[in-house]
Amino acid sequence: MPPSSATPPPPRGWWSRPIVTFPAQYDRKPTFKEYIVTGIPYCCGILTVIAIMVHISHVVDFENAHCDAKFAIQSIAVSPSSATWHVHFLVKNPSSRYTIYYGDDETAVRLGSLNAAVLKTSHERRSRSHTAFSVAFVGESNPNDGIFKQLDIKLRAKHQGYDEDEPDAGHVDIRCYNLTRNHENLDKIQCYSSFTELKQELKYNSNGLFANSVSISNANASTADWRVGFVARSPATDCKISLQTLKSRLLQGDKVISHSSSHSSGYFGQVFVARDKTNVVFEKVVMPEINGDVIWDFRVEIVSTVNTDAGDATVFMMAFCPDIPVKFTTDPAGKVVVGSLLGNMRRCDYKYQKSLANSLPSS
Repeated sequence: MPPSSATPPPPRGWWSRPIVTFPAQYDRKPTFKEYIVTGIPYCCGILTVIAIMVHISHVVDFENAHCDAKFAIQSIAVSPSSATWHVHFLVKNPSSRYTIYYGDDETAVRLGSLNAAVLKTSHERRSRSHTAFSVAFVGESNPNDGIFKQLDIKLRAKHQGYDEDEPDAGHVDIRCYNLTRNHENLDKIQCYSSFTELKQELKYNSNGLFANSVSISNANASTADWRVGFVARSPATDCKISLQTLKSRLLQGDKVISHSSSHSSGYFGQVFVARDKTNVVFEKVVMPEINGDVIWDFRVEIVSTVNTDAGDATVFMMAFCPDIPVKFTTDPAGKVVVGSLLGNMRRCDYKYQKSLANSLPSS
């Protein structure tokens, strides 16, 4: 039977019923409770907007946060005969968006203002949150070496940001204060770490250049022949890098002791290119006086053309490879002195240029 005017309408579903309705203006004034109930949806909307903004700011802050890895020295030992340091760390692993590399070639060490050569590194995952890391290195001699106040270690690292296809390449800097040569007072050693991203202009042309070998023949003569090997690596991607060295120079401290140019004739300045590797030859180098068995302050500066398989663009790269330690040894007969790179390969600083203007000076 169809409903008549006297039949009340069917009840509305609970989902469509209003929480509260204000009375008509001519009926009565709304109560305080009705004001409160009516304002609840507006308050909920405001709180929702605030929560979204807080979440976005948290994501941005996390994206720009420092690497939260913590390094604590567990033991220190120094070999009296070889002056080799063995330092063992316990590392609190950073967040999953950071990757730290502990390999020999990813590690650089300095003892305050003194140079050092990394001999070996090792690491072991102890738990989900901690890693044991050890480094062995030889430090430059110092007459006042009773206490070394500072240890600096640089490790290659990556940071994977939100909505990024490729990770940001960089390195983790570890600085430890109040360092001693023995295991005593380890609790007084304070270590701090931070992540440093590659400069903006290097992100898309990023590579790492390393001096990975040194070979010196006839070092006991007044002049010697040098061959310094370099290798280029991409720290963030797997792109292939090709090098062609145009010119270079060899220095001890601030003094230039030899030049090399790919346009020179003969073996002087000859450059051997094999994709990402190049060897620069310096011939008849006037040798400095050798006091001891290691010279720590050799430096090589080179200008190269660089291109990758990611594109056809070719740029000029100026590289500065400081503090190359060279160890000199004598053959069993005691007649021939040869030199070689002490420790693992050395990282070079570099910058890109569109032209050869302001390249290496002639002296």
